Amino acid sequence: MGRADTAAYAANVASRYFQLHPQDLSFSLGVNDGLVFGDSPETLAQLPRLLPSEAVGSDAIVSTAQAWFRGRPDYSNLVFNFLNRAATDLSARYPKKLLGSLAYYWAENAPDFRVHRQVTPYLTADRSQGYDAAFRQEEADLQARWAKAGPARLGLYDYIYGKGFIVPRYHPHLLAENLRQARRLGFTDYYAEVFPNWGLDGPQPWLVAQLLLDPDIPADTLLDEYFSRYFREAAVPMRRFFDRCERQWMTQSGPPYWLKHFRNESQASLFPAEVCRTLRADLDEAARVATSAAVKARVKLTSDAFGATERFVAFQAARTALTTAAIRGSLQGREGLRQMVEYSKARTAFIVYVASLRHEQPLALYPTDFSDFLMDDPRFEATSVLIRQTRSARPAELDDVVTGLTAMGSTPIQEALRASRETTDRGEITSLSFTGRCAPARRIAGLDYGIALPPPWQSRMEPYQTNQANWTEPGKVLRIGGTEETSVFQWLPAAPEKYYRASVVIRGRLSLSAIANLTLGWLDKDQKPLGLTVLRLPEGDWPEWGELLQGAVAPHQAAWVGVGIHVQHQAKDDWIEIQCPRLSVEP
Repeated sequence: MGRADTAAYAANVASRYFQLHPQDLSFSLGVNDGLVFGDSPETLAQLPRLLPSEAVGSDAIVSTAQAWFRGRPDYSNLVFNFLNRAATDLSARYPKKLLGSLAYYWAENAPDFRVHRQVTPYLTADRSQGYDAAFRQEEADLQARWAKAGPARLGLYDYIYGKGFIVPRYHPHLLAENLRQARRLGFTDYYAEVFPNWGLDGPQPWLVAQLLLDPDIPADTLLDEYFSRYFREAAVPMRRFFDRCERQWMTQSGPPYWLKHFRNESQASLFPAEVCRTLRADLDEAARVATSAAVKARVKLTSDAFGATERFVAFQAARTALTTAAIRGSLQGREGLRQMVEYSKARTAFIVYVASLRHEQPLALYPTDFSDFLMDDPRFEATSVLIRQTRSARPAELDDVVTGLTAMGSTPIQEALRASRETTDRGEITSLSFTGRCAPARRIAGLDYGIALPPPWQSRMEPYQTNQANWTEPGKVLRIGGTEETSVFQWLPAAPEKYYRASVVIRGRLSLSAIANLTLGWLDKDQKPLGLTVLRLPEGDWPEWGELLQGAVAPHQAAWVGVGIHVQHQAKDDWIEIQCPRLSVEP
């Protein structure tokens, strides 16, 4: 993007498009989701001046080395210089046509020069993060800078999901505040990804549609209209329900980040059981006062959708309790079996309910893949720990525990029971070691895209301002902190139908919504994914070493088995330390 002839080529493509489509106003040159911009001399010349390294100890292997905005590298000058060049070339032939673009991810910030008037940036941000006052002010300042940057037209780009959430992600007053502010600054255009859970998000798309016509109408005036016209005789309890949902989103804790809680089981923490009970009382009241068939159906849509929220919250609470007890080795005897039963029932109740909801109320939740919320499954580890601890501490209860687990019938439990009955040694795969000479991390334009590790270990890392990775014990203990996304993994040849067991010893601190997973996965001979099983370290403080454990039988198409640690969304002071993961296979 740093080369002038690249911009000239883009302008020529846009010109050919307008020749074929003279009625169209704009041609898109927006950046996409890629995070690699290259390191040609022309590109490097336009990147921010490298900052001094901020090493973490003398043996640091990752450090900050770039100018940043919202935690990510700031490449706005590079992106919008490319767009300026293209627009200047295009304007000689088409002085009224536009080049659509995105002020997105590594190019959110306004550049430090004027932007061509025929470039039309859409400011992409997750403005639901305005629950945080500092983020809200930063977004207001950013919009003000862009309003003075030079384009004739400016757009906002929103994410009003919906998709990826099973809880209400309801923030109408934030949406109204941003639309009103942007229009007053001179913004002219708007785009939103919605993918609605209509049962949980219904008022928001309607509200935005009205505000696009007139953003100065107070949000509460519009919401009064919505609830009185849509929910009619049930307006009061339904308004109370949605107001409480907004309050839960706006009073959440922890730092903001792009699409926080998206496809993340952490979202359940925003609606704890006692809050769900209060919200259910609102819905029950609305159902009692609804008299017309239309209003009864509308209340039922929200009530049925919220039923998925309630079951998901219960499922997540049982999962966290079971995983915590397994890691701490406190699962024993009949009480441990009771926890296993409670978790399995909660998981099944959620799966069955969502499947039924899709059939009976297809508009209630967006038809997304709910496997994101099911992959984290502690049953293998919990079964292994329960058998071991019962055999050691409560041998008289062992037969009852084994009988109860066998009756539950799930594959992870049966595979763990199979492992507990094995008498032969498992041959550990010896290539899993952190010792040896580290290969350099992948580095482009001064940014690290990985961690220096001894082969055959591999890594992937999203460049981020607070990334840290260093050996606290060389060759033995790897520490990862403040990362947006980092994976450490390796793939080895797999034997189909063989039984594999992966584990890692881990400790650390994870704030709300941060992720640290042990992963066990499979590829076929063409390296296409065949499935993945995950065990997640629960959020909170884990100062003592604990073990994450997973096991499964390789699919019959499996040619490769992979084991790794995947870390996401750490706050600045979050960290984990891991010893070398282990992988074993039956002889």
